[in-house]
Amino acid sequence: MVERKIIGSKLDSDTKTRILDTATELFATEGYHAVTMKDIADKVGINPSAIYNHYESKDDLMGSIVSRFEEGYRNYFDWLASVNREAKSPDELLDNLFNKEVMNMEDPIGCLGMALMLKNQHNIEAARDCVFNTIYDMSIDRLKTDFDNLIEMNVIPPNDTRALAMLIMICILVENEMRIYEYKGEKPPLGSMEVLFNVRKAFRLLIAGNLNE
Repeated sequence: MVERKIIGSKLDSDTKTRILDTATELFATEGYHAVTMKDIADKVGINPSAIYNHYESKDDLMGSIVSRFEEGYRNYFDWLASVNREAKSPDELLDNLFNKEVMNMEDPIGCLGMALMLKNQHNIEAARDCVFNTIYDMSIDRLKTDFDNLIEMNVIPPNDTRALAMLIMICILVENEMRIYEYKGEKPPLGSMEVLFNVRKAFRLLIAGNLNE
């Protein structure tokens, strides 16, 4: 199995990484345009001018956040593909796909990074490119390939594998949204929980070859 590497850590003592982590958190929870470089420096605990020793501008900082998120996200999908290849039955695939480690991307920085990309896809070009090229297109293509291979191995019945991939992506996105609420100490909306339950149920029925339940 590919090793699950976590990109970034809130416990990292390196100043540049702490700036990156803090900016990711503040941009995702407070809004990119509402947060200043001084806000970030104050939370990190450094002189506001010191932040420019590491990042030339807020745009430069955002670019580094996008690059790091994409690296971690692609590593996540390498790991997920290795997990999927180990499935020997539909039940095992379900256990792999819907366990907490997989669906939550495990680290809060990864969850915050995804929330930041999605929230800013309409007003920041780098975030928009990340959402459409990586979070959507790459994810669905990778998952579709995984499911095509599982069909060839007779692990799951013949299916519309792009539809299966899209269902899993909906689960990942909704689960990430719920984790952000929890991260902020808020209760996730009941509507999100209902969507997640229904999409998971639809996926289970599809790979069991039964949509009549």
